Amino acid sequence: MTWLQDELDRLLAPAYTEDLPRRPLEELRATRAEFDRAETAVSFLRRVVQGRIDVVQGILRHSRSGDADLASLVEELPAIIGGGPPRPAGPGRLPTRLAPDLEAPLSDDLTADVDAVLDPGRLADLPGMPPEQLEQLSARLVEVEERVSAQRRELHEKMDAVQAEIVARYKSGQVSPDGLLA
Repeated sequence: MTWLQDELDRLLAPAYTEDLPRRPLEELRATRAEFDRAETAVSFLRRVVQGRIDVVQGILRHSRSGDADLASLVEELPAIIGGGPPRPAGPGRLPTRLAPDLEAPLSDDLTADVDAVLDPGRLADLPGMPPEQLEQLSARLVEVEERVSAQRRELHEKMDAVQAEIVARYKSGQVSPDGLLA
């Protein structure tokens, strides 16, 4: 199991956020930071898997068009990676960081699930694969992306609950905003 999955199991457990109103403000802020760190990692992983889906599907379209010219495929790669299929609408959050700040062992296992389906070393083999194999790869990558997206949505729900508790304390006067300005 990867660092990220261990972290998600911990953070997404129902008991982890059930007592928010009883927690001190500093603990709520620390919890919010934990969610933010995990969300950055999940969002990065989601972008990695989406990029690989885009490449596999672009090569599949290229192979179906009957164009066996590898040079034209290479020329299309920026458009393939930059375009990709439409993504489902999300909560419209902009990431505060684009990649997680992890040490080498943690960052290496972050993409383990995606690499198990299609590691970067096999990307060069894609143009020679039959369409059926490309379709299978694409389907497996889509499954990973759907799982990661569901985890990301769940993280956002938990983050929103923590943030709502913090905001409620400021609105109610239970906590003074003066400390924020110091």
